Parts: sequence; C-alpha cells; structure tokens
Amino acid sequence: MTRLKLYTNKAETLLETMHELGTAFYAKTGENTYQALYFAQHREIIFEGELTPEEADKLKAMATQVKTIEYDKFNDTWIIEE
Repeated sequence: MTRLKLYTNKAETLLETMHELGTAFYAKTGENTYQALYFAQHREIIFEGELTPEEADKLKAMATQVKTIEYDKFNDTWIIEE
C-alpha cells in the first residue's frame, strides 16, 4: 500500500489539496498560526504555519477545530484532543 505524507508550511498547498471526502482538524497555536491535519484514504497533509484571515476562514469552513493535534511516532498514530 502506498501512502502519501506531506508536511508543509504553505497554506496554498494545504487548502488546494483538501476536499470534502477527507477529514480535517485544526488547532490555533498563536495569533495567526495554526496546525492542521487532513487525511483521506492513503494521504496525510500536515500543516504548521501562519494563515491570513482569508486563509483561516477557508480552513475553518472545511475543518473541525480541536484543542491539540499530536503525532505518536511509536504507534504511528495521530492523537486529537477536543
């Protein structure tokens, strides 16, 4: 099974690759900074960086806000806390 795992700090990459068939979460980590996780079948996109107010609005429309997003490397598992 082939998997894609993309780490990016470019908002355009995150927003252009997300669609309604996947699942997305975001956590606000600062005034204009966010962490987001999007996954669909064999694809994971992990974003950490700044968003403009317009980009933040797009993300909020497509994703669920959570308290934290963490990755457990030992178990290869994402941990989401609401």
